[in-house]
Amino acid sequence: MRRGIALACLLLVAVPSARALQLGDLSIESQPGEPLVADIAVDGSDRIDMTSAVVELAGDRAHAAAGINPQTLPASLALRIAGEAPARIRLTTRTPIEAGGDGLEFLVVLNWPDGRLVRQYGIERHGAMLQARSGPDLRYGPTRATDTLYSIAETVRPEAVATNQMMLALLDENPRGFNADNINALQRDATLRIPLGEALRFPDRAAANREVARQLSAWQGPGKPLRGAVTDASPDPNERPDGTLSSASAADGAPLRLLPPEPTADGSAPEQVPASESGNGIAPASLAELEAQLERVDASNERLSADNRALRSTLLDLRADMARLETLLTRDPVSPASSSQGTAGPPEVTGAMVLDWLRENFNWAVANPRTAVREPWVQGWLGGLGGLIIVIVLIAWRRRRRRLVARRDDTTLPSGWRPQSGRPMAEEPPVEPTLGETSVRGTETEPVEPLERASELIAYGRLELAQAVLDDALGEEPDSIELRLKLLDVLAMREDRAGFESEAHVLQAQINDDDDERWRDVARKGRILSPEHPLFQT
Repeated sequence: MRRGIALACLLLVAVPSARALQLGDLSIESQPGEPLVADIAVDGSDRIDMTSAVVELAGDRAHAAAGINPQTLPASLALRIAGEAPARIRLTTRTPIEAGGDGLEFLVVLNWPDGRLVRQYGIERHGAMLQARSGPDLRYGPTRATDTLYSIAETVRPEAVATNQMMLALLDENPRGFNADNINALQRDATLRIPLGEALRFPDRAAANREVARQLSAWQGPGKPLRGAVTDASPDPNERPDGTLSSASAADGAPLRLLPPEPTADGSAPEQVPASESGNGIAPASLAELEAQLERVDASNERLSADNRALRSTLLDLRADMARLETLLTRDPVSPASSSQGTAGPPEVTGAMVLDWLRENFNWAVANPRTAVREPWVQGWLGGLGGLIIVIVLIAWRRRRRRLVARRDDTTLPSGWRPQSGRPMAEEPPVEPTLGETSVRGTETEPVEPLERASELIAYGRLELAQAVLDDALGEEPDSIELRLKLLDVLAMREDRAGFESEAHVLQAQINDDDDERWRDVARKGRILSPEHPLFQT
């Protein structure tokens, strides 16, 4: 009973709220002509674990969807999280930036294990000064299968806005992000626009509580009890300093408070009223439900303890396997007892012994694949095999390129241009051809350079055709770094991971300088497209 009363108190007592989590405005700290130093405030950073948060620029596809050309971003633009409370995002460049006529636009992404915020920023030039501009839209997403509208609203709501009010505001602002007009119908992989300032519209607290209860009842079906609590734990502006509620708030059905009984005139304690007969008490059914919830929590804890014991047993098994593997590596396969003879010299290693050892360890790895992949020698073999496959693919690709170049012989010329075989007969006098009237026809258009043609196709969004043009041009000029850089840009826009990695290998061998600005730009795109690839970690 005491546990039920304590849990009820925790559910009914209002808890002060922190500030809303959002990406603040951009402010420039550097002077004109200096490398860029700017800060973005992270309001409400205490709501998430900033030690596990990561800040970065959005990918090329996200910039293109926002109408921003990713080619205009400075290659040295870097972002990092600085400060603790409140946290901020520090933007820096190694050289002064040059904002063009339309300015510099970019998308900043803040990732943490439970969510993702995106906001657009810009930098404009006004004479010799740079002026920062912050986009009006703050977005959350894409949503995951574990996200709920309640958790999102609790994270991004302002301090003066209740959670139920924020949920209704998000539903009204993002109708396409829900499968139905209900707060429980949140779609997966949806990006929600978070209304800020004057754009944030919501009903009053009491109306919001009633609407949330109505939608929850409609979602669960008629005749079923409401699942979960719709009572808002946010501070109520109608609450008085002494803990009581105003008459207007009480009439709207504000949360209950557990209060001690008031003493009588003679100082004695009043007669206890059963909970079922008191309007301000807790019904036995509510206490029974709370006790049932505590029992379910205890059962969940027991299951977690069982899982921990199973994991501990698995760890012990892995340690035993490690000890057995070390024994296999140190013992003599021919004479197991020879290791105990201190006077005997080391046995001679033969090819049969190596084959037996490899066969035994291979059979053990096949029987225990999960344990085997953690062994250093297995990881080394797998890494070597992967490297060999990459080398074979690169060799085959280069041979194919050479064959394409070698095929450009006289067989591609018209038949009339081929040299005549044989020797003309001596008795046949040479016949001089008779030419008629000749005319010169000027070419309508001059040949277009591959880079210009590819840039034009990229501007029209025809990325596949642009890649084909660059492939043909590289077939004729395989050593052209400019053509390969443009091809890498196209592959990054198409998110062709395999093609990007292959062309990046060739470009790295051509440039052979990790500090080259062209290679640093390619490495930055490679980290976004293929973050685990070791080539882009330099």
